[in-house]
Amino acid sequence: MTSIWNENFSLFKERFGALAQILQEQIPQALASQNCNQTKTNDFTKADFLNELFPFYHFSFSKSGALTASENSLALHSAYNPLAEAERSAALIKDLDKDILVFAGIGLGYLALSAARIPEATQKTFVILEPSVQHFFAALATLDFTPLFKIQKVFFAIGAKTEEAATLIQCAGGFDKAKIFSQKSQTAHAQEWFDDFFKRAQEDKNKAQVNVNTLEKFGRLWLKNGARNLPQMQRLDGANIFFNAAIFNSKALPSVLLAAGPSLQEILPHLNEIKKRAVTIAVDTALRACLKAGVQPDFTLLTDPQYWASRHLAGLTAPESILIAESAAYPSVFRFDCKRILLMSSLFPLGRFVESRLGEKGKLASGGSVSTSAWDFARAIGSKEIYAAGLDLGYPNKQTHIKGSAFEEGAHYSSSRLNSAEQQSARLLFSAKNIKGLDFEGNQIITDERMKLFAWWFEKSIAADGKTKTFSFSKKGLAIKGIDFFPLEKFLQKPEILEEKKEFFSRGSKVSSSYTKEDFEILLSQLKDDLNKILSLSKKGQALCNDILCGDSRAKNRIGELDFIDKEILQSQAKNVAALVFPSQRQLDKLFLAAKFPQDQIQANAAKSKIIYSELIKSIEDFLKIC
Repeated sequence: MTSIWNENFSLFKERFGALAQILQEQIPQALASQNCNQTKTNDFTKADFLNELFPFYHFSFSKSGALTASENSLALHSAYNPLAEAERSAALIKDLDKDILVFAGIGLGYLALSAARIPEATQKTFVILEPSVQHFFAALATLDFTPLFKIQKVFFAIGAKTEEAATLIQCAGGFDKAKIFSQKSQTAHAQEWFDDFFKRAQEDKNKAQVNVNTLEKFGRLWLKNGARNLPQMQRLDGANIFFNAAIFNSKALPSVLLAAGPSLQEILPHLNEIKKRAVTIAVDTALRACLKAGVQPDFTLLTDPQYWASRHLAGLTAPESILIAESAAYPSVFRFDCKRILLMSSLFPLGRFVESRLGEKGKLASGGSVSTSAWDFARAIGSKEIYAAGLDLGYPNKQTHIKGSAFEEGAHYSSSRLNSAEQQSARLLFSAKNIKGLDFEGNQIITDERMKLFAWWFEKSIAADGKTKTFSFSKKGLAIKGIDFFPLEKFLQKPEILEEKKEFFSRGSKVSSSYTKEDFEILLSQLKDDLNKILSLSKKGQALCNDILCGDSRAKNRIGELDFIDKEILQSQAKNVAALVFPSQRQLDKLFLAAKFPQDQIQANAAKSKIIYSELIKSIEDFLKIC
């Protein structure tokens, strides 16, 4: 009979061959030498032998006779009965409404193994995080991991970087669907790693919550704007006509990102000289200040579909500037007087539906701020150096925006005795939960959770890219890992690139990514047909639910038809378009909570289904009225 280690590592190698091969070289020599002839009953499993193999642990036997261990005097498991302790903790999983179980630190494996033995947990996703390969080996040499290896969806992040572990969970469904099990004694050996991981987990949850809140608030607006702007999707070219156009042989044109933070004020007097040396990309809120300084940026980005975002362009003209907009932008945006309007690939289901069939307009990442999309556009055109101005992500000197920005101008325009511009700035300053950060000189700066989320996006994206260097012209903004300070005076010593910029714009004018009218009309007809099919199925389901709720015994026997209707809806190509204005799970829970469901279980299920069908009908009818 082979040893516990041998059986465990054999199963591990069978399931995760590539990872096992990577880890193979780190197997302790003493353990590898025992590989072929040890048995479960010899000294291999005893505490003294394990102590020799893994000296960072102190192995001992618990009162129940099961192995346990401690590290730096911190007990990993119960000294009385580690198995019973783990089973009590794992029992909570039965009622857990999370799809992903994350075990942060393996310990000896008692908790993960106990969870794997619970029938209700076997269909969930298990993720084992252990940055220390030797700590993972210690667990494999101690307990039988067979139950864990039998889980269909089990993943091991062993010796991985925190961003790799975070990406694994995001791919599995996201942190909002995950339950993280963590014990201080089992993470203390890699505390910095786990602190970083927990920080990323919280940031991801915050982002997910922001996305849910945004969808609930603006879903119908996005669909309404998108439907009205469908003709723009057909005729306008995409931002991708400029992708890689800034690359010239071994060189690439630099880009300057113009955000609307207070430090942009220091840059404006030099903006004309900056434009001679780089491709300038402004966010919509900074455009007004740039034009007041007498300079039209090469590009302006607008991604927010709200009416107030369209006001950032109101009354302005920029005949030398190219506007890049989201197809769900407020319709008046497409009347902006500028050199040209391009579309970025849509962030919303309607636009995605169109692009998935007729071709993309040019994907730009969205980290919740137009500045993140502007940075990604600079990267997409091929710039290897991106310089940021006004990207403060905080409130240096308690200022919220550059003077003369769209926000500040709007605040003065709408101010009154009871609602002054200063009061509006103060509300913005204190509307989000303020936290302290550090600027590029190590001084404290006021920021908030929202801006920290943007900072995390930049940090993650810059690290993932690895090829593009990002700099800031100001030391006053929130310091972001991966962004270095670069003096403006030094940048202005760079050579002018006027001829290269002419070639850059010439390259963009030679390509077209608009759709033919015939293809677009065929697609729109298919979309309407698919939505009408979902509408018909929803009305059929709603009628059946009504019959069941009225006590029709024959209708009760047809309850299985609802499963067929749901399956048909989920198979529809247009379901994601309707989903844009479909209630979030949180909103559905509120609707369910407000409803009075019958005691009869079949009728109660029918009542819930009726609510879902009714909301779906409302969403589709809203869209078809506009389209």
